[in-house]
Amino acid sequence: MLRKLLLFCTLLVTNLTAFSQTIRLTGRVVDTQHQPVPYASVALPDGTAGTATNEVGEFSLIVPPLPQRLVVLSIGYARTEADVSTTAPLTITLPASTVQLPEVVVRNPQRVAEDLVQRAYAKLARHENDTYFGKAFYRQKTRTNGTYDELSDAFYDVELTPQKIVGWELGESRYAAVAGPFHMKNFSTLMRLPTFTRYPKRGSLYLPLAADAAKRFAFTLREIQTENGRETVVIDFQPRPGLDKPAPVGTLYLDRQTAALRRQELRLRMGNMLAFTKGFQPLSDSLRLVSDFAPVADSLTRLASTRGELAVKVQTGSRPPVQSLLSAYLLLYQYTGRLPGQAYGRVKHSTDDLQTLQNRPYNAQFWRENEIIQASPIEEGVIQSFEKRRVFGRL
Repeated sequence: MLRKLLLFCTLLVTNLTAFSQTIRLTGRVVDTQHQPVPYASVALPDGTAGTATNEVGEFSLIVPPLPQRLVVLSIGYARTEADVSTTAPLTITLPASTVQLPEVVVRNPQRVAEDLVQRAYAKLARHENDTYFGKAFYRQKTRTNGTYDELSDAFYDVELTPQKIVGWELGESRYAAVAGPFHMKNFSTLMRLPTFTRYPKRGSLYLPLAADAAKRFAFTLREIQTENGRETVVIDFQPRPGLDKPAPVGTLYLDRQTAALRRQELRLRMGNMLAFTKGFQPLSDSLRLVSDFAPVADSLTRLASTRGELAVKVQTGSRPPVQSLLSAYLLLYQYTGRLPGQAYGRVKHSTDDLQTLQNRPYNAQFWRENEIIQASPIEEGVIQSFEKRRVFGRL
């Protein structure tokens, strides 16, 4: 009896040890021209582990013991699966989705585009009071003439609707900066722009998903992407002349059958909304925001991630111009129910991210051991450079 008990305990310990082991996979996702595919989804088929590639197509993902199969998804590319049996760095190639313009669409592409946009808006408006909760990771960094001079990371508990993020509570965070041309104190405000609007408020942007949007925007059907029988209609838009408010140009990706929103791309100028360090004069700026949406019940979608890139060129005196690139990434890495005791404070446009994060102590151990960070895009070199300069937590 004792021998059987010892054998059982040995087997149990062995199984638990094997179960607890994990493997880190790294690699790149590229297209058929060997160009990187940024922000592609890389995950296990059952969704128990996943991440996104960074801006140069790199990824890092912690998975159970090999062999494993990875599923890689990105709008505009065919779904791709890769069997993995080694920890050597991977290169995964994504072929482009099949593109078509059926004859019935070509006859009146503008009308087809306008009707589908209105269906998408109507679907979102009907569900504007639906509420979801989740956990989000936010990363923002600024690079000036090739050198990083600002970085912030933060974890949030988030409350959101199909329209926007309505509330969040800050958890662990870190901030590091050195002198630079400008520091965005509330860039997350732009990352939380509403998906749609019923009636534009004073001073706000016009958005392409809105009531009577066809009066303010011209919509053009570019193509229809087909992947595994699913059709995504790609619609470009631009503001009509004479608008009394700022309006972006960009692209909508909509499900042809259900009108569900899959991606929204916005591009606009910031102008006098930017503030610069004393002595620096702005020469040009360009902002690009891309939001991806994940499926949810009843052919709806909800926010999965938003990424933003702000390119700014400034000059001081007679010195050569300086080029700064601010990039940010907001990832909803887990959807939850409403967490007990969590207030989900309402998000204000006046939120000063810089001051809030700057006042938080830097918990180096938390960031070294956190699995979400370890599975996020590979940027250890950037983090280490700030740690070596001992600038986390101060400006």
